[in-house]
Amino acid sequence: MNEAKRLKLEVSTKPTLIPILADVLTEELPLIEVYLATIKDPKTISRVVVELNTVLPIPELTHLKRVKGKQILLFPKNIVERDNVLSYLTEKGFNTDLIEGDIKVGKVAQIAPKVRKQYEVVHKLWPCNFHSNPYLEKLSTNSLFSQSELEKHAEFMRIAIDICEITGVKESAVVVDPVGNTVVAFGFDLSQEYPIKHAVMVAIDEVARSQKGGVWVRHKDYEKIETFIKTKYKDLEFGFSNSEEGPYLCTGYSVYCNTEPCITCAMALVHSRAKRVFYGVKSAKGALGSLCKIHIVENLNHHYEAFSGLLEEE
Repeated sequence: MNEAKRLKLEVSTKPTLIPILADVLTEELPLIEVYLATIKDPKTISRVVVELNTVLPIPELTHLKRVKGKQILLFPKNIVERDNVLSYLTEKGFNTDLIEGDIKVGKVAQIAPKVRKQYEVVHKLWPCNFHSNPYLEKLSTNSLFSQSELEKHAEFMRIAIDICEITGVKESAVVVDPVGNTVVAFGFDLSQEYPIKHAVMVAIDEVARSQKGGVWVRHKDYEKIETFIKTKYKDLEFGFSNSEEGPYLCTGYSVYCNTEPCITCAMALVHSRAKRVFYGVKSAKGALGSLCKIHIVENLNHHYEAFSGLLEEE
């Protein structure tokens, strides 16, 4: 064996992927300037907090604690000039004799942290209320899947790769029912037949066929490809289970695409109510991380999770 082949065999082939998350989970939190004062007598902290919350509540900053040691958060800096803070507090009915006259300006988190990484940054500036969401933490730290689960995801992606190699096209999609890890349907790029017949669209139509629907004529080689896959992956089952989530098109299903779906396909996956989408290679026209992130657009009535980089090298 030559050195090049030996090195290739020694390269780790453990599958990896990257969650494509909403910006609110990954970006640094915006900060806002506020006025801070020092409470004269520590014994009056509770009284000061009650009075301020009564006469000058800050509904937009309820994620923040009002007190840090002897410091009290008064209100956002944009309300009045610094020289007018004490008179403004007096007008509101607050007893300014309870605080020192030296008003300071500080920066605090403008919105509540969503994940612990954000919380740890802004909590150092000013104490925040934070309730960790275990599922979001796993997503944001890319620890959602165990190694065995990653291997299973990789197996389904390899089916997508095989379909491309058999058909000679660059795009394919495999739809899986994760309840039983069964292959429900697959599709490959047939846009030379009709412009909208992208791999994902064909796969969705095949899913509809499995539910006594579907509108397109099945490709003449579909059964041959299916037979090849079943022969190569002997331990895999085909068909769908009676999931509590479906079946209604792709409800509860995972979709494996070797390339990032375009806007048309990404929206089709929204409407067919996919649960997760895994893809290997980013695309200049991709809608799950490149051009946009359709899967997490707030105003849409359905959202799914998206993961990139699965078997990207392969």
